[in-house]
Amino acid sequence: MIYCLPIAKSNWPEGRIGPEKLQDSYRIIETAVGLVKNNTVDKLLIFSAFKTNKVRKIELDCMIDTCKTEKLPEDKMIVQSIGYDTISVIQYAIDMCKKDTADLLIVSSQFHHLRIRWITSRIDKKGVTVKHKMIWGITRPQETLTDILLIFLYPVIDLFGYSFWFTNHIKIRRDKGYLL
Repeated sequence: MIYCLPIAKSNWPEGRIGPEKLQDSYRIIETAVGLVKNNTVDKLLIFSAFKTNKVRKIELDCMIDTCKTEKLPEDKMIVQSIGYDTISVIQYAIDMCKKDTADLLIVSSQFHHLRIRWITSRIDKKGVTVKHKMIWGITRPQETLTDILLIFLYPVIDLFGYSFWFTNHIKIRRDKGYLL
């Protein structure tokens, strides 16, 4: 069995530019749905517990709506309101794969891809094969710079042992409804 984890950040439309179907968040979900439909993967993992106070619809609902727009049957989705950040979402997915004896395919955007590869290289995957697929799409302007900086900064933060602090800091901010 193979699960697919689309890591589509900040899926809500507020603050985005360009057509919806060209957005990185939409393209990630669209690509993941296509992998399920052509039987490359068995199920889509839709995970997010993040709720910002600046938008109409929560991230999880936006992801589900895109799956429905792309006509993915509900029985092909595993939806859970868990994970505030990239690290926790990946950890939940790997833990589920261990429990279900499944492998994992992660779909991410061009500016998030290298950090996701770093994070998965540092997580205990015992028995889970993790593969990656990168898509290109229009990113939210305010997140582009942050994601580019974190490509280089996050490994340094992690290597100096501050990954737990970073994750805690993000969780505290996101509990208050802030993205960054």
